[in-house]
Amino acid sequence: MNPDILLPYQKTWIADESKVKVWEKSRRIGASYAEALASVLEAAKTKEAGGQSSYCLSYSKEMTQQFARDRAFRTKRASAAARELEEAAINGEDKGIAVYRIRFASGYEIWRLPSVARSLRSKRGRAITGEAAFVGDLDELLKAATALLTRGGRVRVLSTRDGDDSPFNGLIKEIRDGKKDYSPRRATFDDALNQGL
Repeated sequence: MNPDILLPYQKTWIADESKVKVWEKSRRIGASYAEALASVLEAAKTKEAGGQSSYCLSYSKEMTQQFARDRAFRTKRASAAARELEEAAINGEDKGIAVYRIRFASGYEIWRLPSVARSLRSKRGRAITGEAAFVGDLDELLKAATALLTRGGRVRVLSTRDGDDSPFNGLIKEIRDGKKDYSPRRATFDDALNQGL
């Protein structure tokens, strides 16, 4: 990886290998791009090197498409052996909902799924929730996501705060109060500007 493509706060996010990490972020600072690159790097690894699939969840179709495009862009930039982004059909309860997938030569994949707990059932790998403050039931989603930890998975939560009463802001408060043993990260727009955005 060429370290010059990342700003310091993005490098810090990728370097943090905590089981669960939470990024309280400002809008438009490249947090999703950093996580997109982390997802690509993980999916491109072999099983022996610790590679994993990633399941990226978002609250709207537009966010789903943007996250998928970010990952496709990072895949090309990282020269990872992967197929093009494809829209995939799913069956069952979520039939008719668009999901997106990038397949890697390693056998791992990056999926973009709706942000509901059932999306993570029977999965192994990394669960990533973007704009968690806007998810319908963040507690249930995190409960499903943290189940992936039992098989070596990881959980990544990124969001703007969306006010003091948002579930995401409640999660940040629990981390700061020591009630959740998650790795907290924070980057304001000023932080981003000061670090070269």
